[in-house]
Order: sequence, then structure tokens, then C-alpha cells
Amino acid sequence: SGLENIEIGDTLITNEGGGADAAEPLPPIAVELPTVRMTLGVNKSPLAGREGKFLTSRMIRDRLFKELDRNVALQVEETESADKYAVSGRGQLHLTVLIETMRREGFELEVGPPVVIIKENEETGKMEEPFEMVEVRVPEEYSGSVIDLFNTRAGELQDMGLDDGGESMSVIKYLIPTRGMLGVRSELLSATRGTAIIDAVFDSYRPKIAGEIQSRDKGSLLAFEN
Repeated sequence: SGLENIEIGDTLITNEGGGADAAEPLPPIAVELPTVRMTLGVNKSPLAGREGKFLTSRMIRDRLFKELDRNVALQVEETESADKYAVSGRGQLHLTVLIETMRREGFELEVGPPVVIIKENEETGKMEEPFEMVEVRVPEEYSGSVIDLFNTRAGELQDMGLDDGGESMSVIKYLIPTRGMLGVRSELLSATRGTAIIDAVFDSYRPKIAGEIQSRDKGSLLAFEN
């Protein structure tokens, strides 16, 4: 039932009387493009099949493409590998929510590292990367650590001041490439003893910064066995 081929931003109007009395359609809404891509695939680790019940490539594929019906900012593409799929979303949190939802549903996944989506500006021909506007609230004694961390990740300080709440909290605003935000949350919490509150929102695509940007430099122990 219902109408097919309806997209976000479309306006439905009556065609009674040839549409003579129909209201003017609303301006269309443009869905912002993804900025981060990850690969999701079949779990091939030695511990595969111990927790989840949906393990095969077909099950994972059907679940990902079903998600497109309600998650309009998500993009799913098949890759050269039959058991891996490229999933693009609006930042790390967008993809993290999807992965955690699938895990709770009983899926087992192999998740690749996040990669920023670089695109070419059609007018200038230059490569551009996504930037985010980040606001950090942190006790004053840790503000120096926050500034040092974002400076090493090619961030640009936009504003700095004290919170109006009167709790001796500094408010620091940075414009930083999304590449620099990969893995920054764990380092930020370590540098501020878990007291930092961070908010990030996509700002725009800007010319790509040359060279590598420091990212997570430590691994995580996933399993240990004698």
C-alpha cells in the first residue's frame, strides 16, 4: 500500500481538477552527503559464531540494504569482496549507532577502520575533505591539554572563554578536519581525566590539508590467550 518512489523532501498534492486548486509544493530538502566510510563484513576471527546468530554475508547484506529504507543519510555499496560492504554515513557516531544496533540484534560483524570521504571540487578541481566544528567544555586546569591535542590534529582555534554557568568550565571551539577527529575522543577523555564534554557537528568541505594528520597511535587489546 502507499505510493512508491517517494523521497525525503517531496511534496504530495492533490490532482483533483487537474491540480488547479492544489497548494504550491514546498522547497525540496537536500540530504547532506556522507563524510565517513567503513567496511562491514563477515566475522572471520577464531571466535566467530560464539555470540551472534546472523553470520552469513547474505544476512548482513539484507540487513544493511533494509536500513536504507529509513536511514536516508546512509549509503551502502558492494565491494570487490563478496563478504564485505562499504557503508558511508554522517560521521563516526552515525555508523557507530548502526553497528551497535546490529550487534544487539544478533549480527556478528568484521568492522574496518573509518576513512574520511575525499571529494573533488567541480569548480576548482581541487580535492576537499570534511571539516567539523567542535565545542569542548572542560575544567580550566585541563584547557591547555585540550588545546595541545587539537593543535596536533590540524585544528584551528575559533573561540575560547568561560562557561556562563559559573562552574569554572572553559569553552573551547575548534574547526578541525574530520581526519583529525578519528580517535580523538578516547585521547581527550584521558587528557582531561574523563571530565570533558565534546560536541561536534559537520561544518563544510574545505581544501584538503596536505600530509598526514595524527590519529590514534595506540592499539587496543581485543583478546589474550595462553
